Amino acid sequence: MTNASPAVVWALTPALFVALCALAPFQKGGAKDKEKKGGPPSKAAAVVPALQPWKGKLADAKAMAKERNVPVLVHIILEAEESNDAYREKILTDSDLLKRSPSALVIVANQGQHESKKIEVLVDGEKTQATVCSVYPMFDNCQQHQAAWEEIYLDYREESGDMMCPQTVVLAPNGTLSGRINTSSVPEPSEIGALLVAAIAKAGPGLTEEQLVVVKKALEDGRRLTAEENWIPAWHAWSSVLAITPKSPHADAARPEEAKALAGMQTEFERIAALLVPGTAAKGYAELTQFATEIVGTPLEKDVALRIKKADGDKAIQPELKAWKLSAEADALLREANGLIDTGEEKKAEKVVRKLLGPRFAGTPAQETAKKLWPEIATEIDKTPPK
Repeated sequence: MTNASPAVVWALTPALFVALCALAPFQKGGAKDKEKKGGPPSKAAAVVPALQPWKGKLADAKAMAKERNVPVLVHIILEAEESNDAYREKILTDSDLLKRSPSALVIVANQGQHESKKIEVLVDGEKTQATVCSVYPMFDNCQQHQAAWEEIYLDYREESGDMMCPQTVVLAPNGTLSGRINTSSVPEPSEIGALLVAAIAKAGPGLTEEQLVVVKKALEDGRRLTAEENWIPAWHAWSSVLAITPKSPHADAARPEEAKALAGMQTEFERIAALLVPGTAAKGYAELTQFATEIVGTPLEKDVALRIKKADGDKAIQPELKAWKLSAEADALLREANGLIDTGEEKKAEKVVRKLLGPRFAGTPAQETAKKLWPEIATEIDKTPPK
């Protein structure tokens, strides 16, 4: 495969063209302006990461890029040719591109076969030796940088069958062509950086491999909880997906489901609120206060709090609510007493039991239970004359 005559092929959508126009003045403005426009990241950026290229087939890279919602950056480098060697030395080692590489899935495609060499690497903080390709040391062996070559050749060769190299291709996360530099010469790293920035701006933030694991688990949980009509945890699952990836195929899947879960929560809220009338007020208030603890962090949290406040001020149901609150307070004392006994704090437990057995909680189910659990204290209190 030989180099064809120089040409430039740009596959640009209108949005991408606008983005690239905005990215043109790389050398103007401060560091923050450069970063926003696609230029080199600021000098205060993190340490330059080592290039971690994809080591498999192009089809598998596209599938992973779609799941992570990241572009695919493809470096196509011919073997043993001057401009290709210059591309390898200039582009693959450029610090600004290396800083951007974690936000994309990077393929280095080369069909060459090279000698191996030993290098020193750190593994869990310990220095050790590793065997790598002597020309492309980011690969363990030459099979890894050869893995995608055949697919890439079939996709990006000229009609004549020639493969113009070096060549740069940027694919959107959905696998469509986002940008291409096809001049058979070495571009400026900023040109490639601009293509990446434009692709990311259009697709939205991508996911790291770790984030992808979290998102896929949340999607799985959301589907299961939605099927169970367990709306509150389902809403939290869908919402967590959108918090991590607000613009992606995962977000597209989660957004309508989040709305469905919210509607389910609203229906449950309305059902409970309808009980807050004479005759069922105690049951409704008990369910609503429990619902309030579960709904924290959701869009309904404030509405539920306001409904509780309204119920507290409703004179028509006050006798029922007063009785329920008293019973709930007695239940809390009973739980406290049992907890203290379980931890061996008998004296503190006795103090709580005496309070529960007092006249204020007369007639409550918790007091009746306490009389059976602590009959000696109950008998003593009954014999004590009122003050």
